[in-house]
Amino acid sequence: MTLPAWLMTVVSALAFVGVGAGAYFAINFFKKEPAARSNNVAFETPPAAPATQGKSNPLLRQIEVTGLRLTQNKAQKTEVRFVVVNHSGAEIQDLAGTINLQARTAKQGEEPVGVFAFKVPMLGPYESREVTTLVETKLKVYELPDWQNLDHQVQITSPTQ
Repeated sequence: MTLPAWLMTVVSALAFVGVGAGAYFAINFFKKEPAARSNNVAFETPPAAPATQGKSNPLLRQIEVTGLRLTQNKAQKTEVRFVVVNHSGAEIQDLAGTINLQARTAKQGEEPVGVFAFKVPMLGPYESREVTTLVETKLKVYELPDWQNLDHQVQITSPTQ
């Protein structure tokens, strides 16, 4: 049994309209921002910057400490290797400071998991320098958070401005 030609035409037209409408709505659905599609998406809020006590050194805006990597040296001491970057156009002599290491999941007021001091004799304009130093910590290197779960707070102690 075959369908009449007029019925086949109507069924085909409805099928094309359905496919076209489905494509139109699918394209509009995927064009929207993810937050606009669903209101129940939870985003991680970045932690608030810790309040510094007293006056902060103006060089803090020009100096970046990045690339923290924690290792263990041959004497079984925890070492940190990192890069100090000078973002200013001025040469900096006798740069020194301390860095507090904190787990990203740490609560406000918790004691740092490690502290270390650094000293760079000379850092030229727009220059970076790799530094390795010992970390004062009560934890073993394998007990410390991984680099991606580690926050650090830099305090410049020299030169004073």
